[in-house]
Amino acid sequence: MQLKNLLKVSCLAIFCFFAVPALAQNKVITGKVTDSHDGSPMPGVSIVAKGSTIGTNTGPDGSFKLSLPATNNTLVVSFIGYAKQEVDITGKTSINIALVGSATALSEVQIVSVGYGSQRRKDVTGAISSISAKDFNQGEATNPLTQLQGKVPGLVITNAGSDPTSTPTVRLRGQTSITGNQNPLVVLDGVLLDDPNQLRNIPPGDIASVDVLKDASAASIYGARGANGVLLVTTKKGREGGVSISYDGYTGIDKQSKYYDLLNRSEYLSAISALPNVTVSTYDKGGNTDWQKAVSRTAYTQSHAVAISGGANGFTYRGSVSYLNQQGVALNNDKNMLGLRFSAEQKALNNKLDINMGITYSRIKQNFNNVNYDWIFNTPPTYPVYNADGSYYSYSLEYNGHNPVQHAVKTLNNSYENLAILYASADYSIIPSLKIGVTGSTNPDHTQNNLFNPSFPTEGTVNNAKSSSYDANSYKGNIHINYDKTFGKHSVSATAVYEYNDYFTNNFTAYGENYLVPENQTDNLGGGNPQKSAITSNKTEYKLISFLARAQYNYDSRFYATASIRRDGSSKFGPNHEWGYFPAMDVAYRLKRDLVKNVEWIDDLKIRAGFGVTGNADAITPYSAIGLYGTGNTYYNPSDNSFPYKPSYQPSQNPNPDLKWEKRQGTNVGINFSLFNNRLSGDVDFYNDKTKDLLYLYRVPTPPFLFNTILANVGSLSNKGVDIGLTGQPIIGKSFNWTVSGNITFVKTRITNLAGTYNGFNLAVDQIPLGNALGRGLSATPITYLKPGYAPFVFYLPHYTGVDANGQEQFDGQTVDKYPGGIPPSHYIDPSPKFNYGITNSFNYHNWSFNFFLRGVYGQKAFNNTFLQYETSTRLPSNNTTRAALTNGVKSAPTASDRWLEGASYLRMDNAALGYTFNKIKGINSLRVYVATNNLFVITKYRGLDPEISNAISYNPDPSNATPQNQSYIDNVPYPKTRSFVIGANFSLK
Repeated sequence: MQLKNLLKVSCLAIFCFFAVPALAQNKVITGKVTDSHDGSPMPGVSIVAKGSTIGTNTGPDGSFKLSLPATNNTLVVSFIGYAKQEVDITGKTSINIALVGSATALSEVQIVSVGYGSQRRKDVTGAISSISAKDFNQGEATNPLTQLQGKVPGLVITNAGSDPTSTPTVRLRGQTSITGNQNPLVVLDGVLLDDPNQLRNIPPGDIASVDVLKDASAASIYGARGANGVLLVTTKKGREGGVSISYDGYTGIDKQSKYYDLLNRSEYLSAISALPNVTVSTYDKGGNTDWQKAVSRTAYTQSHAVAISGGANGFTYRGSVSYLNQQGVALNNDKNMLGLRFSAEQKALNNKLDINMGITYSRIKQNFNNVNYDWIFNTPPTYPVYNADGSYYSYSLEYNGHNPVQHAVKTLNNSYENLAILYASADYSIIPSLKIGVTGSTNPDHTQNNLFNPSFPTEGTVNNAKSSSYDANSYKGNIHINYDKTFGKHSVSATAVYEYNDYFTNNFTAYGENYLVPENQTDNLGGGNPQKSAITSNKTEYKLISFLARAQYNYDSRFYATASIRRDGSSKFGPNHEWGYFPAMDVAYRLKRDLVKNVEWIDDLKIRAGFGVTGNADAITPYSAIGLYGTGNTYYNPSDNSFPYKPSYQPSQNPNPDLKWEKRQGTNVGINFSLFNNRLSGDVDFYNDKTKDLLYLYRVPTPPFLFNTILANVGSLSNKGVDIGLTGQPIIGKSFNWTVSGNITFVKTRITNLAGTYNGFNLAVDQIPLGNALGRGLSATPITYLKPGYAPFVFYLPHYTGVDANGQEQFDGQTVDKYPGGIPPSHYIDPSPKFNYGITNSFNYHNWSFNFFLRGVYGQKAFNNTFLQYETSTRLPSNNTTRAALTNGVKSAPTASDRWLEGASYLRMDNAALGYTFNKIKGINSLRVYVATNNLFVITKYRGLDPEISNAISYNPDPSNATPQNQSYIDNVPYPKTRSFVIGANFSLK
């Protein structure tokens, strides 16, 4: 017994001899881990003393505390999706660590939406680009689309001007139709939005990520609605843990970035005094007005968003409230938006049942721009804005000129929109590998538009008012089955869906004029002249029913195959073609697992190839396939004394039972790679798409047809291109990191055919006129066309070669009067860009972050219709002109020619932001403050206000070409572009 006790005492002594000194030599290190991009805290990060098993994880606020041997001076910091770091802690007791995202590591775990399901990024077989909130554009973000601008290869977002009430145009891999809607389909948290433009009413701060389905094989899962590509938008959700409250807000100012070089008062008076037979006093009204600045202002913007999230015991939630007040630089022009969002998820029955629901509500008030920019050029600078008593100086010029400030301020032109998106889903696991579920949603959208034009006595006008309401709604639902099973190295997943969609619209408009009490504006539309009152209304409904199936196979994360087919039926189309089939197939092979597995500098390498067919159900409106009658002339019916003059009805549309889907079929070959220990990664895609059965309104003889036009599937077009996206990490350091990413997009679109037959009748046009030159005597001059063999919107213009000794313009060496009929020969000129590109640089130093984004277009041309109209001395003395008009030597009247087709390539500093993240503030989980700017500068040779010209306006077919159908690439006195500066902050409490 004594021996046993002696052994115990000896062991204790030996332990104390070795252990106590060791414990005495331990040290304690504390710190915080944040995301290097935005400074947000990172919970769950692994912190391990190098060469040991001593470690810990960061808490909810990203902080940690670790006791480790004093001789260990290196921490190994790692987290899924981020590059592992070894941090030197020699002589330190506290440290801040910023982790940098790793492309390859992230691909192992990042979940990508693929439509009706998701995949790991590494397993994707189609051309899908993803962007998360940390990579969105910085600065003044008032529309989710502006956060994506220039960030995704192949996705071109054009925001011409800075009108807060406007919507950017979005095109994915070129033009897909000549008459139909070309906006990509937008899917918000699994809900297909009825109108892609509704995305602009979603608070930008609520969006977590966007996945872009670019090629036909990826988008074909959406069948008849996938021809324009698909944007899968995922919003932020709650997570289990404590309650988290966050705030994100900013305030900023916008100023017009550039002005036209118009004559000022002294220059104008000097110019007209040199003209013969001009009485200068006739045009000198005593004013000294810069009309461009008179109609503009410094605009202020403020945005605030508060969110609360959390969860426990299988229940998570997130709710947010947001407010945006954005002024335009034009007078009486602004947008106000209040947004409410709530989403929740409940897991039940031992996690077999998963219930999700969400509600989004937005109320938007907009005051539309009322500035007539033509009047700015037409009004001499010698006209004042106000009379001496403060009232407006009213006038009517000889040609199209009134006080633009007075009209902008006095005119009521606004809208109120109430948008709601409601959805719910339930999924039940019958067995671990098999789930069945249902989803339902509705999307009511009500818009009220009001317009009141007061009377302007000097102009001889009477007041008038119009109010219109637009109601749209849909009821959508699906039943879906998902199977997912792994057998050794083999993984199989399958999806089957039945989907039902019912869409409704209802429009009502009332108009009146000559109101006795104008103060009522649009509040008493029946109070005007009853003989001038008018009421119109219409209502539509259509259904879309779908069946789809998809199967995915994965062998050992080496070989992948995906096949899908969708069958869509739409009531829009003719009875002979109500149903369409949209198949797709793609495969991928990871070479890193075989051929290059021993090449150390290659971290990952995968090749992909796919083929698919998509459709464009939005190329036509409801009832386009049936014969319609509309009101015609009135006729006299003496038997009805109460209503003797009745409207007649006559054919207004021919039926076409063969009307069918526009179909886009395409192939895509791509490669994904990561090199040099994940320091360089990227994607390259080559695609070749052809759209056939294009719809156009063709002229037909009457008889045998009842009406002189018919909508038919005849034309075709092609899109070929390359998308390239690269991300590099030139510097990954202990305290300084630099990440650069860029993308470039090449696309070549050609109209290949505009001819065909219908019931034995030839339907053909040599070319379709689209855009017109605008101005005095020019409005009936088409200058852009759709023509087989050329790009859409090809210009057809005379070639300008200078002026003769008399200042007369010459075309191909001769003046206009030397050509038969006074029409010089014209030439086709392609205005489309050679490529679009974007470059992002992000720098992080300790708690500081700085990033800037450059975006550009090369090879684009724009027709400067503004200068065609106004850069001519022939406008004097009645109107103003530019300084260049006095020195360019041209004395002839304006003629539309390639003189005005200018190079519009540009490189823009789209946004830049400098931020600082505070650590260890009591009661605050994280706090970041920043300053940012948008449109800091633009490098271009284009002489207009801005080279970013709208080039994707929808086209409404009109064979008569009575009005311009599409003014793409034509710059005609646009809303000015602004430069913004903002200061903002975001913080979270937990």
